[in-house]
Amino acid sequence: MPTSNFKYIPFLLIFITVIVFIPTFSNDFQRAWDDTWQVLENPFVLDHSIDNIIYHFTDFYHGQYSPINTLVYIVLYKVVGFNAMAFHSTCLLFHLANVLFVFYILKDLVKKVKPQFTATRIQLYALFVALVFAIHPLQVESVAWISASKIVIYAFFFLAALWCYLKYIHSSNFFWLLGVALLYVLSFGSKEQAIILPLNLLLLDFVYGRFSNIKRNLALLKNKILLEKIPFFGMALAFWYFSSLFNLGSFTNTNTYPIYQRIVMGMHSMVEYVFRSIAPVKLYYYYFFPVKVGENLPLYFWGYVLLTLIILAFVWMHLKKKNWLVLFGFSFFIVNIFLVLHLLPLPRKMITADRYMYLSIVGLALIGIHCLAVFLNNALKYKKPIVVLTSVYFMALGIQSFFRTQQWKDSATMKKNVTELIERRKAQNQPIVNNPLTDQEDAE
Repeated sequence: MPTSNFKYIPFLLIFITVIVFIPTFSNDFQRAWDDTWQVLENPFVLDHSIDNIIYHFTDFYHGQYSPINTLVYIVLYKVVGFNAMAFHSTCLLFHLANVLFVFYILKDLVKKVKPQFTATRIQLYALFVALVFAIHPLQVESVAWISASKIVIYAFFFLAALWCYLKYIHSSNFFWLLGVALLYVLSFGSKEQAIILPLNLLLLDFVYGRFSNIKRNLALLKNKILLEKIPFFGMALAFWYFSSLFNLGSFTNTNTYPIYQRIVMGMHSMVEYVFRSIAPVKLYYYYFFPVKVGENLPLYFWGYVLLTLIILAFVWMHLKKKNWLVLFGFSFFIVNIFLVLHLLPLPRKMITADRYMYLSIVGLALIGIHCLAVFLNNALKYKKPIVVLTSVYFMALGIQSFFRTQQWKDSATMKKNVTELIERRKAQNQPIVNNPLTDQEDAE
């Protein structure tokens, strides 16, 4: 790709993403699911008085904390009322902004980790990782479901914080660090999952070589890198305390799976996310737990332990080779998916969910693009068929996302998706744990 064409990459990403998600403009609210209580009948949206807004910032609504997300609903309601197209368009706009953040962050990261790469190769890495993030079928739920808007909004502030942090690393300008702190607050105010941001900052420190000075400075408490993280971990602790204070049942629930089952189910979830990112087939709105609390796990579930070991062996192999792109990709995936792997006994009504992968898919995409580039470099005589197959794969991702977006048209189409899964589980004599057809509060 000629250097002069690099400036058009962001426009190309936006164009492709909009084409893939065009069906979302004609989609309705999910009136039989969460959109009713999250948006249409949300008292903080309908009666957005100052007192109500203040209360919303200091308390939980249906066990969730997302006042920034609700402010977006309020603005839309004030301007256009409950116009479904406007709400869906807003979700897509946030997603487009996130795609651009991923592109620019990855371009900077690859340039740092692989300084020997040409400018063209760096741009292509960032382009294809951002393209996976933009059009992968796992992203459809977060973009095409209005109640999941908190995902794209929290990710917007989260990615903006990472971008500001890279600016801080390059310039050492303290104001960029203040920007990170402000964006951290806004991200947490959009969705509690943002609490994990400080670990991402440490991950960037490691990849950008900022920890190399610690080896020469045994007085760790005097180290600038660690000192500057204290406020962020203090904020994370305050966020956790705030969440536990108002949502105590989430942290003291004794009616949960034993630790060994949660570990195995965590392995299952991790493996499933990895495979769905590679081959996004049989995607559903709802993924059931394998058994009820107190029952034994199915025998086949223990196979996920072996698959987890194989994945960890792959990562270990690249660790020995000091392949920082793969290590960063896997670490970014794990860090941002950790809170929903069931290792912590938090209330989850489904064992996995496509929306949980919204940010984490960046890490797996980076690994995939890097492995593809290495394979292509080692098999140059097969360059044309490899490029053709890769192009077909990306086209398949876009086409599947296009049709999957149509599945989110309304509650009737989504019920078909859930009913299909329920019938399949009944045919296989598998339990139906937390049936979503009788429980509308699903978004988390």
